[in-house]
Amino acid sequence: MARLADGQAGRMESMTREESLAFLAEGTRTGKLATASLAGIPHVAPLWFVVDGADLVFTTGPDSVKGRHLRANPRAALTVDVAEFPYHYVIVQGPVRTEESASDLLAWATRIAARYVPEGLAEGYGQRYADAGEMLCRLRMERVAGARDVVLPAV
Repeated sequence: MARLADGQAGRMESMTREESLAFLAEGTRTGKLATASLAGIPHVAPLWFVVDGADLVFTTGPDSVKGRHLRANPRAALTVDVAEFPYHYVIVQGPVRTEESASDLLAWATRIAARYVPEGLAEGYGQRYADAGEMLCRLRMERVAGARDVVLPAV
């Protein structure tokens, strides 16, 4: 990239699909899931998730706004970002498959919690979500777009 004059903004760089998936899986980044009712009423909520191949796996309460929207209109978009300079983000879109009373809910809830809670606490959180009767959800990542260095430093 060419050297920029002081105060001049640079160009952000697109991420490849592989880079985007690695970004999604890194650290404890939470997602913001966008859903819509059949009437088109939007809803955005933060959530914990893990990447599993071409899917993002998460749980939600069946009677939550997310749960009701996903059963009625099983498509969603999710964004994950780094909200510090120079800013990076990934957006995914696709259909969502939901499963109530999933036989592997405890295993998934524990795996998801292990990403976000201190070591040694994941099993307790996994059990809590499984006991609450959460729905297991898989967002198939049909569309993935990411960018890094959205605002490059002036050099």
